[in-house]
Amino acid sequence: MAKSINDIESKLWAAADTLRGNMSAEEYMHTILGILSLKYISDRNLFGIKKLSEEGLSLDFVEPEEFYYRYNAFIVPEKASWNYVMKFANSPSLGEVIDNAFIELEDNNEMLRGIFNKNFNKEGVDQIKLGGVIKIFSDEDFSHQEDEDIIGRIYEYFLGKFFRDRGQSGGEFYTPTSIVKLMVNLIKPVRGTIYDPACGSGGILVQSKRYIESHGGKMEDITAYGQEYNNVTWKLAKLNLVLNGFPIVDTEGNGVIGQRSADTFADDQHKNKKFDFVMANPPFNVKKWGAENLQEDPRFKWGIPPQGNANYAWLSHMVSKLSTKGKAAIVLANGSLSSSNQEKLMREAFVNDNKVDAIIELPDKLFYTTGIPACIWIFNNSKVNENILMINASKMEGNMISKKLRELKDEDIDILSKFYEKHQKGEQVNQLGVAKTITKNDLKDNDFSFVPGRYVGSEEEIIDKAELKEEIKKIAEELTGLLKEFSDMIPEVESSIKKALEYEE
Repeated sequence: MAKSINDIESKLWAAADTLRGNMSAEEYMHTILGILSLKYISDRNLFGIKKLSEEGLSLDFVEPEEFYYRYNAFIVPEKASWNYVMKFANSPSLGEVIDNAFIELEDNNEMLRGIFNKNFNKEGVDQIKLGGVIKIFSDEDFSHQEDEDIIGRIYEYFLGKFFRDRGQSGGEFYTPTSIVKLMVNLIKPVRGTIYDPACGSGGILVQSKRYIESHGGKMEDITAYGQEYNNVTWKLAKLNLVLNGFPIVDTEGNGVIGQRSADTFADDQHKNKKFDFVMANPPFNVKKWGAENLQEDPRFKWGIPPQGNANYAWLSHMVSKLSTKGKAAIVLANGSLSSSNQEKLMREAFVNDNKVDAIIELPDKLFYTTGIPACIWIFNNSKVNENILMINASKMEGNMISKKLRELKDEDIDILSKFYEKHQKGEQVNQLGVAKTITKNDLKDNDFSFVPGRYVGSEEEIIDKAELKEEIKKIAEELTGLLKEFSDMIPEVESSIKKALEYEE
């Protein structure tokens, strides 16, 4: 059984290699995602049935929705099961069997309706190669993988391997687990609504599930909302949420990731809705975001972001979406902390409105497809005072997974979370070189730069004067001894030179 997607990366590569030739990289990525989704659903079904049996029940006495919400499992008819599909692994009709399996799943599970791409039997799909991919994953068991963001990780794997240029201009489709862990430990989303306006494949929402459940929360107490611009990615997000037990409509019958894929700025799918928690890792430094059509938009009450960079448009949008006591944790490139002109004025406006609660500068190499250093902005609509916490975590070493990739350790996350917890209680934080509570006046004195290094200071070695004096004395004594030895040797050296001269004569 694979413990995580990392454990099957070699199989993902083998599957892509099998399909390579008559498919583009994007086509075989979606082919593999579809096949793994089929395997996941089939494995979860067997897991759910086993749990029912242990409770003395059977599927005959459980409604599909109850089966889904209690066990994160789906009704899988015989012709949609992995074992049935495997029988056709060497058959030219395999694609038709897979398409029919998806149709059966959608017919028997309302929450799956319209999610799958049923194009495995289309012209040009090599059925022999397709069978090869089925065989590659036949011995995997995903029945216990509900804590792993399968869709997001696979998507990120292919982004890194085959089309890095599809990444969000330096941002990520998949936010690494350690960053999400830090974000949820900071703002603690256990009950209420969560929102990600640039949700990609839904990774942040899916990964927040583990925190919610491990801190006494229940999935029925949380409604996760999102929005995504890219239509293919939007479908992946919808599938990802469903596979992880999230409802795809809220209590009012509205789609939690919108009715369609759409531009968050031009076509807000959750207009006039406020959220208790906002967590996002939006695309960094987007140049064209439609500023010219949004000059009067009420979301930009703190100032109109510059046309050439959407960073502050994302910040403003998310702050405007917070409920009365809402909190936000937003990942952005470090450049957002010290940019000038309009953005500096907007930082000042955020501070004057007492929205900014903390800034955390992260170490580099935390992202799967880029080494760009980033930071986390924390906004809070229920601050206890006007102070702001500055944290410089750029020197945290974490765990180096490879030469180009690092992750934050649990101890690192705990340290940063405790700083913020103390700050939220209104207490002063002051650890030289790492964290410091600052005031609005401190920001004014630094021209509203949000770079933590300007405020936390640097660790300097404290020199003990008495110890230094003793060390100098010791060195002086050694030097005096050496000079005396040299002085004593001079007559001997002169005598040796004289003898040598006499010998030559």
